[in-house]
Amino acid sequence: MSVKVMRRLGTWLLLACVLIILIPKSASAHAYVVKSNPMENETLKRAPSVVKIEFDEDIQVSRFNTLYVRDTSGKRVDLKDAHIDKKNKKLLEAGLKENLKNGLYSIQWKAISADGHPIQGVIPFRIGLAEAGTDDVQVEEMGYVPQIDMIMERGILYASFSLFLGVLFFNLIMYKGNATSVRSRSKNIIWISLFGIFISLLFNLPLQAKINADVSWLEAFNPLLLKETLQLSVFGYVWITQMVLISTLIIVTYFAVKHEKFSSFKVWSIPILLFIGLLVMKAFNSHAYGLKFRNIAVVMDFLHLLAASLWVGGLSSIILLLRKEDNKWHMYWDMIKRFSPWATGAVIVILITGLFNSTFFIPTIHSLFDTKYGLALLTKILLFIFMGILGIIHYVKGRMRAQQGLGATVKVEFVIGIIIFVIVAFMTNVQTPPMPPTGPFTESKQLDNGYELTLNVSPNKVGQNKFHITLKDEKGQPVTDMEQMILTTQSLDMNMGKGSFKVSVVSPGEYEAEGMYINMTGNWNIHVHGLTKSLDSFDTDFKFIVGGR
Repeated sequence: MSVKVMRRLGTWLLLACVLIILIPKSASAHAYVVKSNPMENETLKRAPSVVKIEFDEDIQVSRFNTLYVRDTSGKRVDLKDAHIDKKNKKLLEAGLKENLKNGLYSIQWKAISADGHPIQGVIPFRIGLAEAGTDDVQVEEMGYVPQIDMIMERGILYASFSLFLGVLFFNLIMYKGNATSVRSRSKNIIWISLFGIFISLLFNLPLQAKINADVSWLEAFNPLLLKETLQLSVFGYVWITQMVLISTLIIVTYFAVKHEKFSSFKVWSIPILLFIGLLVMKAFNSHAYGLKFRNIAVVMDFLHLLAASLWVGGLSSIILLLRKEDNKWHMYWDMIKRFSPWATGAVIVILITGLFNSTFFIPTIHSLFDTKYGLALLTKILLFIFMGILGIIHYVKGRMRAQQGLGATVKVEFVIGIIIFVIVAFMTNVQTPPMPPTGPFTESKQLDNGYELTLNVSPNKVGQNKFHITLKDEKGQPVTDMEQMILTTQSLDMNMGKGSFKVSVVSPGEYEAEGMYINMTGNWNIHVHGLTKSLDSFDTDFKFIVGGR
């Protein structure tokens, strides 16, 4: 590539990164609890008749959704009627038995989020006054942590995607010869990759049943469990479509291979379209589908997977399809030189789409270091950078010494690509980081009448909070002639009504109230209405974010 072209690519890449960083980040992949009744560690005067948990996205209707309420002895006190509310698909609820005794209880819940992944957690609450010396119980919320079976299934799938795309790309774009050995190896790798895709997708059904029902592999093949898994709206649709696509792809590939024309776009056009369909369906069954902007996120996820498959697959095809003969390495270096512009384009697409989706999945920089998903993403980024550096080295080598051997670095680059696919396999189902605790909120505003009003919300979380207002006049002196001051809280993410309450004077110019006026995470607004003793009034609004629990 010329220096001019590289500069243009660099300019566009920098512009894209800036735009991506500026995109709002109020989204999530897996579902998260935004509200519960009772709330965690809430003390109730009497037992409720129903317990409810509300999520930030729709929950799929399935018998895999569970909600158990247990006392301290482990005995269930719910009516075993957990269900998704028919009018609000974000609400999971269950009835409770009558005449529950005072004491500590826990809500153990499990749900299938919109992206098809299971999530679960525990919410403790208390009926009656707590005994002296007792502490609050830590609320728990977790997603499925991928095990070796999930990682192997996803790793085989991604590696097979890369091999299939790499072989087609090699023959259609890079390779100009017609060697019998290359055609023979191409056939073998194509069938191996298709077999890998088929087996991986086939076993994805019992694997998902095993994860959702939390059972062993032997129990996962239970026809009732498999049927229930297929009835999940997202997973069932995606899995059936994938199986139709891969079956059709195997059939049309059989006829394409019989033509012995691996460099003909006409022969391979239908297999390519079917393969693209598989990648699109894979993007629908990823974290991206659970996002608020799912259409954009799914497209980005598809492009990310396509570019990664092209990069790793193109490199692997050079290693696997060409063989050293009589120490003539010029064919290898010719292929690497031809592949380098495409690899550069793939790297740019991977970087842009990866940055785009990470803005949704990583809410803060701390999430990179404090969560399993963040650490996996960080490792993937570092390996990606190292792989890119090796790619540059190979491009330079290809221009400087076409008669020397490839060396170990090409194989190292290929191995790193496989490791990255294994990491991606782990990231596919691991819980994405939730919005972290935001800490106390404090902001000051200058009112139209010259007063300065400062609002402090602490600890600024779901549940009990203290609302403190400091009011000063133009000279910085406390305002003491207030008749009343009313605060109104309102969620900006969901229509949940408004909650109004008065703040009381605690000292000159200082007003305070305490209560459970914030009952879900996300964006909130507090409207402050003040009335002086001379019947003058003022109004102002404060917008802030309530983070995790």
